Amino acid sequence: MLNVINGLGRKLRHIAFAMLLLPCITLTSFQTDVALELLGALKSNNAKNVANLFGQNISLSIKNDSGYYSKFQAEVMLSDFFRTSKTTEVKQVQRTNSSNNSFYIVYQIKTGQGSYRVFVKFNQSGGEAQINELRIE
Repeated sequence: MLNVINGLGRKLRHIAFAMLLLPCITLTSFQTDVALELLGALKSNNAKNVANLFGQNISLSIKNDSGYYSKFQAEVMLSDFFRTSKTTEVKQVQRTNSSNNSFYIVYQIKTGQGSYRVFVKFNQSGGEAQINELRIE
């Protein structure tokens, strides 16, 4: 009888441990999906797909032009950048893990006009990550 109780206690500890790890694994998996989606959009110069990840308003800085814009305005500005600076290569340089419902990803992009550092800040709300800051420097 004692062996059955010990076995049950061990199983309950394993289940509790798994339940604690599940949100971390899910969050990491979700961040990877968003990162890959953004990487593909940057590679294909697709402002619309990048904008699909924007929140309703976004802090956007492209070269020397910066401000706080609506999702639509930011998409138009990003479209203008892609039209004049076609991306030829993109690589992820840095990434942070989620803390306080936000995380960052930094990309290096090469275009016909030069290389740029792209800083992207995501905020997590309601289980969905949205870009609330994007800087192309």
